[in-house]
Amino acid sequence: MAALLSAALAGFAVLTVEILGVHLLAPWFGTSALVWSQQIGVVLAAMALGGWAGGRWARRSADPGRRAACLLGAGGALVSLAALLLAPFARWMLPEALSLDDAAASFVQGSLSAALLFFAPPVFLLAAVSPLLVEVRARARGAGQAAGEIGAAGTFGSLLGVFGSAFVALPLLGVRATLLATAVALLLAAALLLRGRAAGAGAVLALISSAAAFSGDPARAANLPPGAEILATQESPYQRLRVVEFPATGERWLQMNEGLDSFQSWWGGETVWSGLYYDLFALAPLYAGLPGPQSGPPRPQRFWVLGFGAGSALPPVAEALRGRPFEAVGVELDPAVAALGERWLPLPASLRASLRVIAGADARSLLRAAPEGLDFILLDAYARQFEIPQHLATAEFFVEAAAKLRPGGVLAANVGTRARPEDADGLLARLVASARAGFGDHLRLHRVPRSRNWILFARRDEVLADPAAVAAALPAGWPQELGAALLPGQTVNESEIPSARAFTDDRNALTLLQARSWMAKEGE
Repeated sequence: MAALLSAALAGFAVLTVEILGVHLLAPWFGTSALVWSQQIGVVLAAMALGGWAGGRWARRSADPGRRAACLLGAGGALVSLAALLLAPFARWMLPEALSLDDAAASFVQGSLSAALLFFAPPVFLLAAVSPLLVEVRARARGAGQAAGEIGAAGTFGSLLGVFGSAFVALPLLGVRATLLATAVALLLAAALLLRGRAAGAGAVLALISSAAAFSGDPARAANLPPGAEILATQESPYQRLRVVEFPATGERWLQMNEGLDSFQSWWGGETVWSGLYYDLFALAPLYAGLPGPQSGPPRPQRFWVLGFGAGSALPPVAEALRGRPFEAVGVELDPAVAALGERWLPLPASLRASLRVIAGADARSLLRAAPEGLDFILLDAYARQFEIPQHLATAEFFVEAAAKLRPGGVLAANVGTRARPEDADGLLARLVASARAGFGDHLRLHRVPRSRNWILFARRDEVLADPAAVAAALPAGWPQELGAALLPGQTVNESEIPSARAFTDDRNALTLLQARSWMAKEGE
């Protein structure tokens, strides 16, 4: 029974290290597709080498049970070291005062180095445990039965590691405490296999590791912007979240993962205009062509916000509606984002009364349930700090979005990239090619001033108004940055963008293009 329990714990620990290891890296290096790919690759390589080494040790060992216990104990100790020492290592790897764009290459190199240094060694040792335990049980039960039992126990433990760490331990204990609890379990399993005096040593190490879990979170202030103070942090199954405030200005940011100078949502108290890309969403109702004077009460404007966050796009849009009633639905995948936003970045009561937020749902799947005849759709969804979700950038998605709009309705999508529209194989050109499937040639890109962001506007069945006419119609008091985004040098019409291959649900190179932007700083 001790062998089966040990196999299950080893399987549990390997998957826990693989999944929570990325969460441990997130405050420093993010959780991009590159980081995940590196983590999975490092873990698989370590498992393969560990299995091979364990098989050789099992054949040569006079006491395979004792050797398995030593590997479990050593693996637990290394998991503890990873939980405790990764933050100082990451702080050493990242130079001070980096911007998000400049840090991209450091993120890739740093996360790979951290995975090799902190996660590969314990996984290697734990993967070597199973062949040794098979050897122990084979001497009493036969090789086939022993291999089947140990394999089943290890797989069962891996299942617990996948679901237990992500959906139970992570929200209840946090990343470091979960990893340290896993280390404790491995040390106790080693003591159980060794019995006798080793049990006492294992218990002592377990208590030391448990105490370390309550020593504070060294990643809490990771990559903190200059002048910012932390108001709240939270781990979710999707990402690490942090709310920071700048006492000098009173503004607040909701940040995800690596932080630095980037944020998911912005808040400035009663301030409507942020001076950021959110302001350009105010052009969506103007491009959609607000109805003129009507007899009786005006019809409420209906729109959805996909990737709602804390609702930073809503105040500018409400200002553009100029008092017209509206009915808005905000869709946010991560419920923790919505909860933090509601507490720390609250919207005015006048806006909340016309808003319904749906948290914990994917934007595309929920859009299929949206009513038809929407006036406009705002898309501001990011899978991670850099990455547009693949399924929200395909030709099929744009066809589905167009079908939910009324004739003349508008889709406005935020695109963060350093790609150039004239690059036929670049991200912007291929995204526009995908949007053509739903909107034809009724497309326009606006560069956000002093930013790497673009806003893509697409109108169903009707031509977009001339930017100069829109600029002339802007009300007095609107920010200069918004007017600047309508200047000829800041707008790119569909006809100026070369033909390119569209992204589809079946064939999608978006992740590769975004990775190229990370490493090569596309557009420079």
